[in-house]
Amino acid sequence: MRADDPQAEPLHIVDRATGLFNDRFVRPVLEDELARAHRYQRNLGVLLIEVNGALPPDEALKTMAAALASTVRDVDTPGVLGRTPPQLLAILPDTDVAGTAHAANRVLVAVNEALQAQGAQAAVGLVCVRPGQRVRAGAVIESASRSLRSGRPEMMGKPA
Repeated sequence: MRADDPQAEPLHIVDRATGLFNDRFVRPVLEDELARAHRYQRNLGVLLIEVNGALPPDEALKTMAAALASTVRDVDTPGVLGRTPPQLLAILPDTDVAGTAHAANRVLVAVNEALQAQGAQAAVGLVCVRPGQRVRAGAVIESASRSLRSGRPEMMGKPA
């Protein structure tokens, strides 16, 4: 099917339940931001937010997404990474480890305040990708997942 065909199905890049970018869109954006950070020798922060609780996934995602979207900067890219367990990803261009930690704290407070009424809580994993080494999106997401489980930030790339 051709892109200019009026019968063509639109490419859905937005998650209908949350209004955030979906997994099919946010992963390539992460790859692009990683390449840009490497090329221009910039830091890149990544947050992985996951809910702990017995909420239905769509309800948890909607609540988390609204809090995340109202907390991140205009230049950041929030998106849905997974539904089971409900996971959101935030890509923070040109953000060092201190800025990423500050953003993680703001996001965690906002998301937990939003989830409090439903009796659930969120956790956040954070990764700061330093310039100087090419890193792939899958490795960054794995690193963010480790950070989420350990409660400690992860650093990728060469030290300054």
